[in-house]
Amino acid sequence: MPTCQNCGYIWRWKEAMRLIYRSKAACPNCNTKQFLSAKARKRSSYTSMLVVIPLAITTIYNLSLWLYLGFSFAILVLILLLSPFYYTLSNEEEPLW
Repeated sequence: MPTCQNCGYIWRWKEAMRLIYRSKAACPNCNTKQFLSAKARKRSSYTSMLVVIPLAITTIYNLSLWLYLGFSFAILVLILLLSPFYYTLSNEEEPLW
């Protein structure tokens, strides 16, 4: 789970879910602005590519579109639910590259 770099507060899952839609948020404990680290942003972009895997599987085995959509949706939900566990924070916005 993300930890505030200023006060050491370990964010709860629900608090960390706010970081899915934006790359910065205030710490619930000390109210300092915290940013997703470059490593966490890269990791989240790599995991979002996992949604493409069912496309390859359904194309190779000639499966239906509905099966592809079901697999993709399941993977997307898993990624969204587990993403706060691999977030790391920083005090300032880091360049991605």
